[in-house]
Amino acid sequence: MKDLREMRGITLPIHRVSTGLGEGEEAVRWTVKCPATQHVVDLGTCESCPHLERIQEEATGPESLQCHPEAPRPSPPPGEAYAPLLPPLLEHTRVDELMTQDVYCVSEEMRAEELAELFATRKVSGVPVLDEDERLVGVVSRADLLRASDEEEEDTPRLHPERAGAVASELMNPSPVVVREGTTVPQAAAVMAAARVHRVLVVSAEGTVVGVLSAMDVVRWVARKACYAV
Repeated sequence: MKDLREMRGITLPIHRVSTGLGEGEEAVRWTVKCPATQHVVDLGTCESCPHLERIQEEATGPESLQCHPEAPRPSPPPGEAYAPLLPPLLEHTRVDELMTQDVYCVSEEMRAEELAELFATRKVSGVPVLDEDERLVGVVSRADLLRASDEEEEDTPRLHPERAGAVASELMNPSPVVVREGTTVPQAAAVMAAARVHRVLVVSAEGTVVGVLSAMDVVRWVARKACYAV
């Protein structure tokens, strides 16, 4: 049997899933898309895998890893061949191939004031809420938390007075729009269309958040597969 170390390895990006715990504290989980299982796994799983060669560390944390999967990935067809392949390719492409894996979440106990600051600094429209077991339990949206500012400060939305003092578990929508990891892109698109939303959270079988898929992610993917630069 050929030694896996003699095979050409691949470099995989490591992604950061952050959870705000309140009072300036946050927990960080590092994830990577495993080429063997085609699932997003915690970095700790890779550290015990025999196919791992090394992890590239940066000042901000792990950045990428070198891996030798059991079977090399097939080479994609030439660019001009993509056009007739797009319909079947789209039908069988999974959301975890397109989604954004760097996700910021918050705990159930994060206060409204901290959430308002989070929306202002990160320029996001909503954040997933996780329980103590890191399972998704809801979503807090910018619209639910903030009110329009006075006319002279249009670009600085303020915390709604009625939300002051509340915590994420009291403010969240307990029925977020989600799809399972492994869902196909057309299925996810149908979910977004039915729910009239532009993005969905992607969760694992255990209920942990592993990514976010937006309508724009799908549009960019189709454009790239058709060989347009985006």
